[in-house]
Amino acid sequence: MEELGNIAVFLAGWNSEYQTRLINGIIRKAKEANYAISIFTCQAGSEISDKHVLGENKIYSLANLSRFDGVIFATNTIWEKTTKEEIIRRIHHAGIPAVSFEEKVEGLSLIGIDNYKAMREMVEHVDSHGYHPIHFVAANATNEESNIRQKAFEDFVKEKNYSAEDYAVWHGDFSFDSGVQVVDAMEEAGRMPRALCCANDEMALGACNRLKQLGYQVPQDIAVTGFDGSYDTRRYIPGITTVDRPKETLGYTAMQLLLQEIETGKKQKLILTSRVAVDESCGCVLEDKKRVASAIETLYLEKKENEKYTYQIHNMEDEMMECESLEELIFCIRQNIGKFTTEDVYLCLNKSIYYEMTGRGNSILRNRTITRDYENKIYITKLNNEDGMPEFYSFTSEQMFPAMWNGRGSGEYLYMPVHFRDNCLGYMILTGTLDTKHIPNYYVWIRNISNALEKLKNVSELRNAARNIDNMAVRDSLTGVYNRMGINRFVVDMVKQANTSRRRLLFIFADMDGLKKINDEFGHEAGDQAICLAAEALQEAFCEKELIIRYGGDEFLVVSDALSWEQAEEKKAQITALLKQWQRDEKLPYRLSMSIGYYQKEPDTEASMEQYINWADERMYEMKCKNREQRK
Repeated sequence: MEELGNIAVFLAGWNSEYQTRLINGIIRKAKEANYAISIFTCQAGSEISDKHVLGENKIYSLANLSRFDGVIFATNTIWEKTTKEEIIRRIHHAGIPAVSFEEKVEGLSLIGIDNYKAMREMVEHVDSHGYHPIHFVAANATNEESNIRQKAFEDFVKEKNYSAEDYAVWHGDFSFDSGVQVVDAMEEAGRMPRALCCANDEMALGACNRLKQLGYQVPQDIAVTGFDGSYDTRRYIPGITTVDRPKETLGYTAMQLLLQEIETGKKQKLILTSRVAVDESCGCVLEDKKRVASAIETLYLEKKENEKYTYQIHNMEDEMMECESLEELIFCIRQNIGKFTTEDVYLCLNKSIYYEMTGRGNSILRNRTITRDYENKIYITKLNNEDGMPEFYSFTSEQMFPAMWNGRGSGEYLYMPVHFRDNCLGYMILTGTLDTKHIPNYYVWIRNISNALEKLKNVSELRNAARNIDNMAVRDSLTGVYNRMGINRFVVDMVKQANTSRRRLLFIFADMDGLKKINDEFGHEAGDQAICLAAEALQEAFCEKELIIRYGGDEFLVVSDALSWEQAEEKKAQITALLKQWQRDEKLPYRLSMSIGYYQKEPDTEASMEQYINWADERMYEMKCKNREQRK
């Protein structure tokens, strides 16, 4: 089945019910239309540290909008103003169709509900009970939806000529805890209302819980209402009267609007209706004993499931903290990941982080204490339990996830940040048919993996610092591979042992093509970059058992006691392909290639180290001559 395109979705707070039900609606319509969905999401809220928010919000910068056909932007879920403005700027710059949730954004289509009408109906409903006074709990002033709901309350009070002192507005932040804090503030001020209308369900639930702790009965002493129609309003005792926001319908319809704009080029605005869903907390509905029993049973089952999940998380966390290498950590995650998700999971690391943890490259490429952005080159590995050694391969960050573009079938891709405070380590990708019931748990284990990576990064920095001191004399300062002093330390003994024990050795000699031309036309800085990329390609192709030596300015020597002649051919092809790919990915203005020759010492051959190297050099020179002829 041919895929029509790929849609990017931006939203925050992805472990909340509102967001997961939006995602359900978006995915349902995308599957019908055979579109792929790429969800860029994090858990940045107003209640966590600024540095953590910066690290979480960095995931949105990863999205390469030039590769998408459209964007669905849940603007009402992203709190940080600068992040929201930057996403809008990038959407406008990309010039692609986009739909905004709930908040008007210039140049974007709009999908939402009539917040004013819904809250006005709620306040009128509460007032019809004769409750006096009624207080309102709003979120902070930066949230447009909260401001509209607050205005509906204030207009009602004004039209009724009620006293402003009796009809107060309090401020939370949409969280359960802020509902608790508002009740404490009212109690301390001696201003307890007869009814409390909250701008969302979480604050209503927090307020109810605190009121009951203080000895108040809901609704007998104080009635409480919410807004959003979350599952928890029905499972709480008493059931919470709320505004039933059609979340899945919003997501489904947003996707419809976006597809229409992609087809017609016309921007649209659609406001859906919502209704007051009465329950026990406003006094309309008597206690339903069957519902209460069902709620208690559900909470018990969830408690047991959470206990199991918490045990598994702590066990995984303990195991990860004992890991002393990236390889060990990947093995540990593989052993545990199946307990938390059935989707395919990939870990993507910034190049500098990957180099730090594997000891690759020179000290400039490693030892970056803070990396605040996604780097151009990313290293990826699959985390699902598989046989064999963990393998990483590289790609450019503008590709985000190369496999997403290789196939043309529809699917879902969930992108989440991996960071420690504002230190950007990389990101994780979940692919397949996303089961949104698992999403509330993802944040916990991803954060634990992030913490384990940060700990491992710090250990690697200390280990590499000690190794750099020890290897200072034998390591090339530019590329990080061994210099000619490394030959005396390692290769001489390898040759002696191979001659004595009559073992094979493979000598590979590689020389860069056209380095002088690169230096002359683009400068020595470009030449150094080319040399570093050549060394990096060799490190990509060969494992740690092979000795890689910068033999001269643009010459490299690789010595192996494990590779065969046939494997050397495979490595040569791999290096050639990597250099071509990097030349394209990095948009280099010069040609990046190497001439490679090799000589295999057979068991019955016995010569000096210098002779073996000369033979490999002669083979390399033959290849260089052939390459020159082909370029003519």
